[in-house]
Amino acid sequence: MKHSNSKRDVWIIDADTSHSGKVSKALQDLYNIDCFENTGRLFEEIKKGSPAAMLITGNTSPENCVDIIHKIREIDQKQEIVIIYIAGSEIDPKIEKSKQAGANATLSRPYSKQALLNTVSNSLNQAVERQWDALPETQKNALKQSSSIFSDISNVISSGQPVEFNSVKDNCQPLVDAIETGDFLSILDGVKNHDDYTYAHSMRVATLLTLLGHEAGFNNDEQLLLSSGGLVHDVGKMMIPHEILNKPGRLTDEEFEIMKSHVAETMTYLDTCDDIPKGVRIIAEQHHEKIDGTGYPHNLQGKDLNELARMAAVVDVFSALTDRRVYKEPMPTEKAIKIMTEEMTSHLDQHFVKMFEKIAYDAKVIQSAKT
Repeated sequence: MKHSNSKRDVWIIDADTSHSGKVSKALQDLYNIDCFENTGRLFEEIKKGSPAAMLITGNTSPENCVDIIHKIREIDQKQEIVIIYIAGSEIDPKIEKSKQAGANATLSRPYSKQALLNTVSNSLNQAVERQWDALPETQKNALKQSSSIFSDISNVISSGQPVEFNSVKDNCQPLVDAIETGDFLSILDGVKNHDDYTYAHSMRVATLLTLLGHEAGFNNDEQLLLSSGGLVHDVGKMMIPHEILNKPGRLTDEEFEIMKSHVAETMTYLDTCDDIPKGVRIIAEQHHEKIDGTGYPHNLQGKDLNELARMAAVVDVFSALTDRRVYKEPMPTEKAIKIMTEEMTSHLDQHFVKMFEKIAYDAKVIQSAKT
């Protein structure tokens, strides 16, 4: 079955069509779903191409689910497919057997929709993050340490306990080092298929904003401020309902107001941190402001817009246009730059757009359709 490339493929192997239908409905907004009642068509489809993940229940026919997992792993020797076993209960004896056969995770019935979404997403992310181990030390550390600090922020937002800025800054040093050596494209590639969009977007912004700062002559500490600001600039999106964050098509006026509230949510979080530098706060609070005053949340314009905000806005727009989302293909980088230089002259500081365009071409972040 042909699907959009924007969503990752998830297959459900379950003879119980009622259950597989419920699972499919819960996941279909975020993933391409195919359901298999038996293994006949399953192994024919695997020959054509593998999914990102498979959900296998004990209700498989005619083979035992553990045997199916064994067979999949014989085909998938690099273990690139995420396998999740959905157990009948917490005492299902096949839980341990499924793990021994090669299942990455298990989920016991009954479970909530959120538990299902979390299990699939977390398992896919772990698979992406395992690939980071093959990278050089600096690039690997840039990804692993940023992911760790982002996870810490996610965990403490609900508890109200702040992450110290020094911890964020220290974890961004490998990213600054990678920019300094010009070897950072693997970092951008490393987050491309990460299932946490807010993290992936934030890491792209942190990387590209640091690159822009490096070109502008910022020193190491100033680049750390940029990378830290990029990493935390959108943490308030963790509070936005996923059906709005991932909605295909235009948001309603009410939904857009909810979406815009992520800036206030970010600032509320940063207010709990005593040691957050002013520059980080500016990046977080002003990256959606526009030169002509039509941005948000304060409708700042012209000279009222800080230089850091102008830089962050350029990078944020480029990343948003070229990000992979569940509802859209990533825009070609050259097309994104054309939009920014021809259609957004009243929104973005064209001095920084031109600077970003030059260094992004030089670093091959922007790939021309002509090459």
